[in-house]
Amino acid sequence: MSFECELKRYAAYFRGWCQAFGEIDKEFEGANGITWLLAEDQVGLILPDQLRRAVYKQVLGKKAKTKVLTVSDSYFQLGDSGFDVSSNEVRGYLSGLLHTFTVSQVLHLYLTYHLTYPSGTRFVTIATKSPLRIIYKEIEPMTIRIE
Repeated sequence: MSFECELKRYAAYFRGWCQAFGEIDKEFEGANGITWLLAEDQVGLILPDQLRRAVYKQVLGKKAKTKVLTVSDSYFQLGDSGFDVSSNEVRGYLSGLLHTFTVSQVLHLYLTYHLTYPSGTRFVTIATKSPLRIIYKEIEPMTIRIE
């Protein structure tokens, strides 16, 4: 059974600006060089260079063509890009997080950072809470399908 809700997208007013991710509960290395950051009400992805440009263009670009992000406890699918979750530990944690997501009527997607990572490292973040309005402006929403 799948569940769909609105995924509000946000872009920073100024290039490179973003808010902190917050406390990280778990961190995992997944397939394709993707690092998963999991917290109570959000998930962050650190993408390798070859995926980052394509995903940023599809997800955070103002002219994004992809309108649906599909998420399950074993993969993320965004247009032509798919991300497998290879770790059983990540799958278990994501399963609980997806349950939290289905309770929310609206999810939010934006870039974040964390002080413990090298300067310039950005996370694609999906959260139940909206980001700071002083940093981000809302752009056209997408749909998120949770399976």
